[in-house]
Amino acid sequence: MTFLRRMRFTRAAVAVFSLSSFGSAMAEPEVKPAPEVLEVGALTSAFAEFQRTCDAEGRRLWGHSLCAPLLVVHPVTRVFVASTWPEGKGTGPWVGVFPSDLTIANTALSWAGTTWVQLQGPLPESPSRRRALLAHEAFHRLRATLGHQGREMSNAHLDGMEGRTLLQLEWRALAAALRATTPSVRARAVEDALVFRRERRALFPEAAVAEGLLEDNEGLAEYTGVTLAASDARGRRALALENLDDAVKRSSFVRAFAYASGPAYGLLLDEAGPRAQGWRARALAGADLGALLQDALRLGAPESSPEREARHGGAQLREAERERARLAQARAEALRKKLVEGPVLRLPLVRMRIQFNPGELVPLAEHGTVYPGARIVDEWGSLTATSGVLLSPDWKTATVNAPSSAPRDSRWEGEGWVLELAPGWRTSAGPRPGDQVLLAPEARAPAPQR
Repeated sequence: MTFLRRMRFTRAAVAVFSLSSFGSAMAEPEVKPAPEVLEVGALTSAFAEFQRTCDAEGRRLWGHSLCAPLLVVHPVTRVFVASTWPEGKGTGPWVGVFPSDLTIANTALSWAGTTWVQLQGPLPESPSRRRALLAHEAFHRLRATLGHQGREMSNAHLDGMEGRTLLQLEWRALAAALRATTPSVRARAVEDALVFRRERRALFPEAAVAEGLLEDNEGLAEYTGVTLAASDARGRRALALENLDDAVKRSSFVRAFAYASGPAYGLLLDEAGPRAQGWRARALAGADLGALLQDALRLGAPESSPEREARHGGAQLREAERERARLAQARAEALRKKLVEGPVLRLPLVRMRIQFNPGELVPLAEHGTVYPGARIVDEWGSLTATSGVLLSPDWKTATVNAPSSAPRDSRWEGEGWVLELAPGWRTSAGPRPGDQVLLAPEARAPAPQR
């Protein structure tokens, strides 16, 4: 049994963003023997299994093939196994060592002259979850190659008590709709979900746009994965229900909620009858998933009521969320003192690629969002943070707590982070006592005023 087999996989555990392009990189792989930590035969079988469905199913869903070169990378040794050689330079699976300056994540990656579906190993042992992961990331690659770069906004309202409560009530109603065996029961459950959705978005003015962007990006991708993962409607509904169950266990919904909402709405639309035909094209064009389902089922716009919440355990949920809000406020205050009040080290983000867990983000209002665990690669080198890095709302600055000592050679360590500096980069005093900022090689301190 290999090292990869012993590692536990968590769905949607890693995401990646790039400020310059979708994970583009020009580096070539290192040429040296690869440790035997990946099961090449098992991965080759997984690649072939996906290849058998990616073209027909992709064209059925989106009008384009989802087939793509696949690349699985071991997160510790950086050994990779690819489904094909770049630019036809060899036959059979391509095995090597991934360059150290590239980020390992589930994403679309342009590297070595090829646009890949990159996946962090190990792949899920469950066949359905393995197929879902491959299809999810293949959808991202397809949209990237078609020129659609996913946009996202902050969904910080989903970290507060009311936003979280109404989102979970919506999920509970969607789960009831997926389990329903009669049209009338399903319609009532969908109506409940849409009421909670509308109530949440009325409370938070930017929620409709911000949530819609993430549902368009990750929600449609996960719907694609769930759809290709099972052979029948019953199996797809079971996977969507798993996603809804798993979603409530996450510490944060801010960046992860669409993995649950997207498949639920998509599958309900698939089964909504003739008025839902063409919904995928409309969704790609920006139509809201909830509005599409409401129209397909000819539902009105009923008002919220205590009875609706009671059907889905609203009282108990609100009590649990009040306690969670108390603990979350204390955690956010501690992070604010550490990463806002300082002293801190600020790093400029120029061509940033970030790897993180989307289920653990902590919004800090106007200061940005804390990523409790993340790896950032940029022109200044790489930052590995295990106790929190704050990204500004405009994604132009990353902040960690200031180190107590100077860098040693190219390596700099602070409380909960390690920074590997590229040649020439240095630090300068920040605007407040104890603060430091990272400067590019060409930057020079201003001349002293006379």
